[in-house]
Amino acid sequence: MAQNILTANIRRTAYEVKRYRTWMRVVPIGIIIALLILVIGYVVSALYMRFGAFTVRVNKYDNLDYGLSLCESPDFDNPTSRLTIGIDEEITNIDGKTLPDYLDNIDGEHNGENYVAYTFYCKNTGKNAVHYNYELYIANETLEMEKAVRVRVYINGEATDYAYPRTDGVEGPEPDTVAFKTAKTVTSGTIYNCKPGDITKYTIVIWLEGNDPECVDKIIGGKFKVDMVMEVVSGVDDE
Repeated sequence: MAQNILTANIRRTAYEVKRYRTWMRVVPIGIIIALLILVIGYVVSALYMRFGAFTVRVNKYDNLDYGLSLCESPDFDNPTSRLTIGIDEEITNIDGKTLPDYLDNIDGEHNGENYVAYTFYCKNTGKNAVHYNYELYIANETLEMEKAVRVRVYINGEATDYAYPRTDGVEGPEPDTVAFKTAKTVTSGTIYNCKPGDITKYTIVIWLEGNDPECVDKIIGGKFKVDMVMEVVSGVDDE
């Protein structure tokens, strides 16, 4: 009987040693996995907004005498009907009042710390004067990121800041802004009587406004992308 008890104790002790060794192998792995999850979670939470590629395009008009071209420089050494900028910026919120004053003075892509900026030109390369429409619209967004975004549009040096309409029950736009035209359109308008050779300068600036009430944790990791399109609507002589 005593031998059986001793054998049982030895077996139990051996099982406990084996379980202890297994546990000691599993625990470090679990700790490493937990740390990786924490690190990944920290990285994700640090990315407030990702801004994707920005595309500007000109839609063709039926009359070949009417034409628009795009270029990143005013000399139009490389005119095109489509500009695509492979922006892939991760930005966090800032105070829009801290943006530099020279944003409309640099051609092409000129992003800064926590904002996206792009300057380009649209030229009437046709034979006749035209009216053309422009539209800046939201191509993609997640986590209601658009509610905290600001979009500044310079047209021939004149700047306007656009924002999603207020959501706090007060009618009207956010302070010092013009409300988005629709849920998906930031702004749109018409350039009238654009003569052959006339050039319109555009600068688009996008940032996440830290003073906006909608700039909260729920938008962490969200995405926001805008595109722009120009289209001739009529020739001046057709009216």
